[in-house]
Amino acid sequence: APRAVTCPDGQSECPDDATCCVTATGAWGCCPMPQASCCADKVHCCPHNTLCDLAHERCLSPEGDIPLATKFPAWKRQPYPAPAVTLHQVLCPDGRSACPDGATCCLLSPTQYGCCPLQNAVCCGDGRHCCPQGTTCDLEHSTCSTARTLPVLNKAGDIRCDDETSCPDGNTCCRLASGAWGCCPLEQ
Repeated sequence: APRAVTCPDGQSECPDDATCCVTATGAWGCCPMPQASCCADKVHCCPHNTLCDLAHERCLSPEGDIPLATKFPAWKRQPYPAPAVTLHQVLCPDGRSACPDGATCCLLSPTQYGCCPLQNAVCCGDGRHCCPQGTTCDLEHSTCSTARTLPVLNKAGDIRCDDETSCPDGNTCCRLASGAWGCCPLEQ
């Protein structure tokens, strides 16, 4: 979409390098400079950090006076289509399950995949845990070779809030006022 400054009425726009100013008719006009000073006559404007001197038709500046600028009409804002958002997912080897981008598909059982919340992870042989890339699973001590706690696999398509609560894939876990978990239907 073309870049534009939306005027305070929410319906008028000016070019990106202009400033919205009210005109004598009450409509919005555009001063052809960014962050301009709108003059009280509602016809003229001055550059940023200058003052309108309508009596002498000039803009007062410590660097020297300059002529007043004249506004031009603003245009009506066009509704622009929202940009398409590409959601990336990791397709699991079964061709049916998918995990969020940055996760790793690991077998939970011979027929079901789970999502390890680590990219390029090592899937542990118990079908419940995973370790970061370059480490090994120590199932006896429930750690990875770097002594990190093993992350628990989530069922493919679920977002874990805690050990007991999850939300559907593509949601975000949010705390409710009561302290319980709720699911926001937006990713991240």
